[in-house]
Amino acid sequence: MCINKLMSLLLILVLTGCAGTQSFSGAVRAGDTVAVAVGLRQNLAKDNITVTITTGTPANQVTHAIYGPNNAAIRAVINLYPDPLSSLVVSPQVGEDLTPSARQYASLMDTNYASYDKDWSQTVVFVDLPPDLPVGNAQIRVSGGGYANPPASVVEILPGPGSPINFSTEGGGLNANQLDSLGRVPSQSVTFTGSTIPHAIQVDLAHYPDRDSGGVGKAHVANTRGDIKNIAWRDDGSNLRVILTPTNARSLSDLLDFKFYVAGGLTGLYVTDVMAYDANGNAVPGISAILGGGL
Repeated sequence: MCINKLMSLLLILVLTGCAGTQSFSGAVRAGDTVAVAVGLRQNLAKDNITVTITTGTPANQVTHAIYGPNNAAIRAVINLYPDPLSSLVVSPQVGEDLTPSARQYASLMDTNYASYDKDWSQTVVFVDLPPDLPVGNAQIRVSGGGYANPPASVVEILPGPGSPINFSTEGGGLNANQLDSLGRVPSQSVTFTGSTIPHAIQVDLAHYPDRDSGGVGKAHVANTRGDIKNIAWRDDGSNLRVILTPTNARSLSDLLDFKFYVAGGLTGLYVTDVMAYDANGNAVPGISAILGGGL
């Protein structure tokens, strides 16, 4: 399956909202490459992942492969996001189903899958199957990055030898470095807690000197949902200020909507101050920022 066709499955992957039920393709040959959707697992990466491939029943299970971190058979770990102009994203923002039941699907994403975090994604693991798998069903389990006791994705093994795909494109196959460049880099998330949802937040953070100031790293701030909030930020080499505002006059619906990421290899990052305001510019007390661990 070429990478372009695989990307076209994104909407299906995101709408499933679950992991460990089906690989793509569902029927392959031993030695082929499969894509396994594992849900919202943004902390999974090639250097912390384990893929276990088995056959048989739980009472009579045979392990054919255990691929540990950075094993060459784990071709890529990539987070796929819905199109920002998809009906799934736009319909709930405008309060109208632009395609049938789009708001219902978005609500299911919020409540059953993402716990109201609008940073929707589906983590997909591309893995080469071992060449000695017998004909029949095989189970693929993906763990790591805090993701334990995973359910199995089931793939049917067809007769005949298979071969790894080269992720063909118009310019030829993608090499390992190109695939790795699609993976997530280490980062820290910044989320907020409080009893009131403000209209705007300013958060100040400090860190060890960056590369231009004699240290390591360089600040890069990433917005999770640019359609619902704006981010303005600056960094002077040791201090980072981020200002978050909604994209229109309507306040955001959940404190999780203010979530953002800090990447770029900075070290020693910590929060120094948080100021929040309502739509009239009045201070909103009790808002705190929480740094989350990244990869």
